[in-house]
Amino acid sequence: MASINTIDIDKVRGLEGLDYLVKNIDKLVTLPEIYYRLETAIEDPTSTADDFSRLLSVDPDLCARLLRMANSAFYSFPARIETIDRAVKTIGLRQISELVLVTSVIEIFNSVPIEQVNMRSFWEHSVSVGVFSRSVAQYAGLPQSERFYIPGLLHDIGRLVLYLKLPSMMGGLIARVKSQNLNLTVLEKEQLGYSHADVGGSLLEYWKVPHSIYEPVNFHHDPLQAQEFTPMACAVNIADAWVNHQKKAGSGEDSEIPINPDALQLLGMQLFELDEIWALAKDEITDVNRQFLNH
Repeated sequence: MASINTIDIDKVRGLEGLDYLVKNIDKLVTLPEIYYRLETAIEDPTSTADDFSRLLSVDPDLCARLLRMANSAFYSFPARIETIDRAVKTIGLRQISELVLVTSVIEIFNSVPIEQVNMRSFWEHSVSVGVFSRSVAQYAGLPQSERFYIPGLLHDIGRLVLYLKLPSMMGGLIARVKSQNLNLTVLEKEQLGYSHADVGGSLLEYWKVPHSIYEPVNFHHDPLQAQEFTPMACAVNIADAWVNHQKKAGSGEDSEIPINPDALQLLGMQLFELDEIWALAKDEITDVNRQFLNH
């Protein structure tokens, strides 16, 4: 792991600064080669489930993490999945690749010191948003609702980048959030000209992850600015605000995050319905977090 060098804030202001920040963090944290090999295999029409299983089998630690997630309450399969081959055939190639992405991101950021945020709290919030994004999508009758989980889970990855590379700035902003009840995302924009959402979306795009993941991450605070995956961005926006309202851990944001009313309207939902969705989802969220955090 490369040493962590912080960045002069003047170098990362504005859109050019955002590009500099993303390329700088890429020198420190990068996705493993196996992720890109899996993506290549997905694009190859001649690939088979056996090809995927062979690719994954070279990394036992990754396989163990994948099996733990495959057997989580999120999927609720009736029989336990014991092998990667069975996981590939049961969950599907695209979702396996997405699980490789998220487990890799977690390992990457959990291996570097981040002092401003409790990482357990960060991932508990993230998992809760991921699961609730899917619940909102299911309630709204959106197709492929399971695909809403990963962008929800990764929605705050940009904030980890800011904590790593701009610790003094973020420490000061968090102090202002706590003392003055200000919105951390707004303060990020005031300081940099962009927020953690832009950082996360830009990093994932730079890493060449699917558009269906990086666009909702990029626009989860401005969901109607998304172009191709607007419903997904809306679901993540709603889930993030609602989970924050429930005080389900957090990534540093102590103030209330407003739910975009246009996001609710686009999904054909009313605010009061979120209480019902939460009541149905909260046990699953607790179970998935317990298994995800291995506690």
